[in-house]
Amino acid sequence: MIDNVESCGYSWRAFSRSPMKVPVLILVLLIPCSAFSAASVEELARAEGEVVFYSSLNNEQIVTLREAFQKKYPFLKVDFFRGTSDRVLQKITTEAQVGRYSVDVFSSAGFQLHSIKEKGLTASHAVEEPAAFPKGFRDADGHWTNLHSLYLSMGYNTKLVAAQEGPKRYDDLLQPQWKGKIGFNIRDVEWFVNMLRIKGRESGLDFMRKLAAQRPNYHEAHNLLAQLLGAGEFHAVVDTYAHILARERARGAPVQWVLVEPVITYLHPVAVARYSPHPNAGRLFLNFLLSKEGQAMLSAQGRIPSRSDVEPQVLKMTKGMKLFPSDPALAREYEAANKELRAIFSGK
Repeated sequence: MIDNVESCGYSWRAFSRSPMKVPVLILVLLIPCSAFSAASVEELARAEGEVVFYSSLNNEQIVTLREAFQKKYPFLKVDFFRGTSDRVLQKITTEAQVGRYSVDVFSSAGFQLHSIKEKGLTASHAVEEPAAFPKGFRDADGHWTNLHSLYLSMGYNTKLVAAQEGPKRYDDLLQPQWKGKIGFNIRDVEWFVNMLRIKGRESGLDFMRKLAAQRPNYHEAHNLLAQLLGAGEFHAVVDTYAHILARERARGAPVQWVLVEPVITYLHPVAVARYSPHPNAGRLFLNFLLSKEGQAMLSAQGRIPSRSDVEPQVLKMTKGMKLFPSDPALAREYEAANKELRAIFSGK
């Protein structure tokens, strides 16, 4: 019986705790998974009455999505917890350790979500329009789908650097004129690992050593790097987020983002909790987040949507660029890569 329930992507624990478990289980056991239409899921969700969402999106974005979802499904209430990706990971893990299962859907940075999956706390889900999500933007096991992306970008100060002299490739920053004039996020282990994947390990490490010899200015936050670049603290940055530079430029800062193909793309996936107390409402909400409507709302809020058929408003003219999705499973390499990065750039 449990296998039949969970093979449809539903949580046995959630069903066993539900006051409607008998009629719901009968439906699940008698009807093939493929026969569960959107209408039937909606009916089951109506009985559940609510959905709980944990996310690293900002409050305004979550509230906007919640209001649109509740307008579409007025019989469902959306409660949410907002925190950093680390706090989302910590909250879900801590609650699971004491046997408390409150969350239905959660989103966070890829590394943290992979850790949640490794702990057995995610469930598989079927994406309604899989063709809209390119390879690498969906989990091979079906446990997550990317909600929004972050494009890693170089950048330069347009008052200090003429457009024709700005860097076009990462290797351009190894030229003598950039020595001591570069900002670098020394905590960006994910960028480091992906650069080694793109360049090949030996060529990548050679690049990193040469970059370290350029005596970059070390900082530990992408937002700070963008702000300091605009203030003229350095001429260029190696690794920040393109949408941050685009936002700063729109505010009048003299900065320009530079995307190098394939563009290293950080994922912020969304997943359904394995022990979701409201599994049907959770799936309705996840499908809404991944729908063209939900993705367009994220785009309008300055996020980079995951769907290939929704253009990011914050970064015009990037549609069709070759992307290099950062595999959340690279989280396994984090500790070793962090030590290697620190050894190269700070000698520690």
